[in-house]
Amino acid sequence: MRSLLKRHTLLLALLFCTVAFADPTKDELRHHSCAAAKKCLDVILPGCSAQELEPIDHIEYDAEFCSVFFDLKNRGIDMRSPVTKEMFGHLGSRYRVIYENSGILPVSGPMMSYLFDHFPFTTALVNVFQGTNYTIHYNSPDQRLFSGDNGGNLFGDFYWAMQDSAGVEKGFHSVFYGSGRCKILRWNLHGIAVAILDMHPEGEKTRYKFRAIVFPANAVLNSIMKMGVFRDVVNSKIGEIIRNISESSESYVAGNHTPVDTSQVLHQKYANELEEFTQIAAGKLNWTIGDAVEKKRKEALQKRPVFVTETPLIFKQQNSISNKPAGN
Repeated sequence: MRSLLKRHTLLLALLFCTVAFADPTKDELRHHSCAAAKKCLDVILPGCSAQELEPIDHIEYDAEFCSVFFDLKNRGIDMRSPVTKEMFGHLGSRYRVIYENSGILPVSGPMMSYLFDHFPFTTALVNVFQGTNYTIHYNSPDQRLFSGDNGGNLFGDFYWAMQDSAGVEKGFHSVFYGSGRCKILRWNLHGIAVAILDMHPEGEKTRYKFRAIVFPANAVLNSIMKMGVFRDVVNSKIGEIIRNISESSESYVAGNHTPVDTSQVLHQKYANELEEFTQIAAGKLNWTIGDAVEKKRKEALQKRPVFVTETPLIFKQQNSISNKPAGN
């Protein structure tokens, strides 16, 4: 099979590396976020000074500009989180471009959930079918922080800010925030983006809408990135990668198991994932994004030693850090 999830784990990195960006300073980010939250939402973010609440010159805080802030607020984003303030800092910048892609994938919700809940396993499938060297790994126990590369000149670091951002259809409404880097000839390019993915499972199909918001450094780049030709190229890449997810899963379900059956890596490192994915494809197991973390948590609890001489405590100290992922 020619296209098995090709580059899908690096979708955000591909978008972030479209053009070179200039990094705003920390002071500029704070001003952008504070001003936008105040003007658009009438919300004062923690730590904002009176000066930082003042609107930015040459920015019109109209309905179009503020729509993404309303969207994130309605999704339940934590206004107290430093990550939110950082995201708002970029979203509140003068220049930004939004790319959208939507369609219907011939893959069930549980299968799509499993692929998104097991990025390292999914990337291993890419390499088996494509002969590539993609890698992806989680940087936190809750799998919210993860990094990936294509084995060459494309790298990305991401934060899964929200996994249940609409309060419905658990796990199918996600917000991502991160950075991408790539090297093309002598040029080292980098960028920041916010991406919103909404999926609606409908039987054996999944309807989706993907939005990526990127932040050009100046008016020239802003104009270029809004051109129809440029949009067509970016949207075609997004569509290609998303289609590869569905085509690969559909091909596996149809019986194309030879690359998997002959892969030592998959059978030695991902034997459990293969078994679960097979059961999901056959409709024998259901899956929701976030189940992987919950499963690991339960397995860790079961492995804890139990001492029969222990006496139950009357008053227990509460853990100050919740195990529940933010946004759920």
